[in-house]
Amino acid sequence: MKNLSLLFLAAFTAWAVAVVGKDLATRKIPNASIKTGLQLLAAALLVFGAYTWLGYYGRVQSFLNLNFYWLLCLHLFWTILAGVLLWYAEIWPAGDAKFFILVSAALPLANPYLKNFPSFLFLSLLINIFVAAAFWAVGSHIASGFASASPSDFFAEMWRDVKNRLGSLAAGSGKLAAGAYVLNLGFLFLLQQVMSMEARGFLSRFFSRADLLFFFLFILWDKVGEVFRSRRWVIVTAVCYLLYFFLGYFLFRERLWLLLTAAVTNVIKFSLLLFAGRFMLEFLMERKDTVCLTAAELEPGVVLTSKAAREFKANPVFDGLFDDCFKDGLTAEQTDAVKDWLKKLPVRDPKVETVRGRPFALWIFAGAALLLALDRNIAGLLK
Repeated sequence: MKNLSLLFLAAFTAWAVAVVGKDLATRKIPNASIKTGLQLLAAALLVFGAYTWLGYYGRVQSFLNLNFYWLLCLHLFWTILAGVLLWYAEIWPAGDAKFFILVSAALPLANPYLKNFPSFLFLSLLINIFVAAAFWAVGSHIASGFASASPSDFFAEMWRDVKNRLGSLAAGSGKLAAGAYVLNLGFLFLLQQVMSMEARGFLSRFFSRADLLFFFLFILWDKVGEVFRSRRWVIVTAVCYLLYFFLGYFLFRERLWLLLTAAVTNVIKFSLLLFAGRFMLEFLMERKDTVCLTAAELEPGVVLTSKAAREFKANPVFDGLFDDCFKDGLTAEQTDAVKDWLKKLPVRDPKVETVRGRPFALWIFAGAALLLALDRNIAGLLK
């Protein structure tokens, strides 16, 4: 059985390396490559399934039992959900999301004894992917500053950009908005604490993982973040807080403040993660690859920076055309709309911020390699 897993790992690695090579060369993952990977995975499942059948009939000694395939289905559910959300949240293009799904699905076949399989293996893989990519992107950006003709000017400009980004974040939120954010988000983490305490079995393990809630909120923040500042949710959560204190006094008095303290701690942790990862790290990573294009240079498939995407979403001229601005790049309709808008601006040669496509398949592959080698996520090594 071990030899079969090693054979599959070798074949799948060869396919993944070919995909990474194409992504580095063209910054695109073709659907033909995804189809090949899917066929390879399906063939491997048939072979492993045949071994399982032979094992139950006593023909082979080492095989995967039927329970493994149920656990694999659970892992695939979380993997596919994560991949779709990363695409829908406008973080990855569809090709990268598909490649991630195939790589994550292959991990248990390469090593059925990986930690966190089945429910949280996808999360360990994502942590490895993004932490490794972030360290490399920021590190290489800083290194390029030291290697530039004038490092002092490079870092002075970068610091000005950071201060401008901080200023734009501060201008977008007042004290009332910040209070609403804390109140609403705090109740969500408080509910997670209560459910973790009261639920049993799988639900208990699910709700006890605050990092899962961190992941979904972090990924979907651009889609759901405004909910935590809305007046309606302030009223709803205020009522829920009153119910919490009233019912908690009778049902779990000794844990009342303990759960509330844990929820507040998670709000602080998530706020720091959101600020560092979503607002600042994303900004620094994009800063390195930002290219300003004129109307004549724009074409379908060009990827907007996060800043440009936010501005276009808020611009009433586009009438909701950029509500969904996926990392697959501009559609033909969006490209024409931006070109018309640029031509009407009373500015000579106006430009729009775009970002060169990142060959992220390399980091997906690297994250999987790290997971197989270390059997844990990088963040766990930093504790």
